[in-house]
Amino acid sequence: MRTVTRLSPLLLSLLVLALPVRALAGQVVHMESGASTISLPSDPTVIERDERRADGGDVAGAISDLQLYTAAHPDQRGPIVLLGDLYYRSRNLAQAEHAYRDALALGDLREIHNKLGGVYALQKRYDEAIREFRASLPLPSGFIHLIALHRVHGDMAAFLAQTQTDADRHPSNADYALDLALVYDALGHNDEALTAYHHVLDLQPNSAAAYNGIGSVLISEQRYSEALLSLRQALSFDGRFVAALNNIGDAYLGLKDTASARKYLERALAVDPESASVLVNLGVLADIVGNRAAALANYRRAIASDPFQVEAYYNMAADYDADGQHELAEAVTLKGLAIDASDGILHFNLAVIDDEMGRHQEALKEYHTAARLSNPQAAHLAKLALSVYEKQAAPTIVR
Repeated sequence: MRTVTRLSPLLLSLLVLALPVRALAGQVVHMESGASTISLPSDPTVIERDERRADGGDVAGAISDLQLYTAAHPDQRGPIVLLGDLYYRSRNLAQAEHAYRDALALGDLREIHNKLGGVYALQKRYDEAIREFRASLPLPSGFIHLIALHRVHGDMAAFLAQTQTDADRHPSNADYALDLALVYDALGHNDEALTAYHHVLDLQPNSAAAYNGIGSVLISEQRYSEALLSLRQALSFDGRFVAALNNIGDAYLGLKDTASARKYLERALAVDPESASVLVNLGVLADIVGNRAAALANYRRAIASDPFQVEAYYNMAADYDADGQHELAEAVTLKGLAIDASDGILHFNLAVIDDEMGRHQEALKEYHTAARLSNPQAAHLAKLALSVYEKQAAPTIVR
């Protein structure tokens, strides 16, 4: 599903829950050399050991171990990158920046520019973030991060115009055509996105990314069976394509086939254990089968991996709200707004929470904000809620 929400019938419950997150067409990063970003150190167990330690909850211990190791082996980039990743996970952004810069000093690598861009984006150093994401191109993930950053920065119209100009200047280049399709896709311009993805296939008939993009747009239109045909075509070109595996899982969730959804989402997670969109969809799956604890754990992991994955904030807030934990729902929503203050769904959800907590004037302000922002779904719901207010009745909750 697109990085917007799909809602159940209006005004049955008011807090918006994002259902499955469809992945845009960027592919999981494969190193040109075939090696991983983490090149083997002299102690080949250090990376696996400290990754396992961090995943077990002892991030501080893993960081301490890697600090000692990298101090003794300053020329080994792999452990330095992992140290930066763990600093990033624990939101020690100054130290993460220092580690990634040290790694780049040992040799330029697009994947590390992409990571450094993420640090700058969280610090709201937007010009530097854009510079680093551009340095990561043509990594598809780097371009998707550029889209997210321009959305947060509020200049998507200008970014679309520039991407269109670039595509026009390179009419036979499939990469520029794909960039344009991704921007249309992110903006929710489905017809233009489908046309652009089909143009990519005209230029590059075996483009897994284009087939995945077509499938993801079809999912957003709830055309799940049609989407599966395109997504399976994407997998025929790249069986480890995380975005396509994730979207197949998403389509099966739309078809209410949770067993098939789990199969493909777990395959996607095995390829990329840190994929935020996959983790969100696994959280949705857990919510569907009634495992609230597992759902919340997956949403937390998604935010730790990619703080810009706003659907995780939607879903965590919806779960907390459903349990009557309005303060926690508010805290999660405010955390999301600290990342993207222009997200209409987050403002709408905050309005609902304010209403539930009796802060009706604050709720009105948030409804008006959501009604003005560019997300059409949030604007529609906010205007509906405001019309309810005009009739002197508090909105009922929608989920």
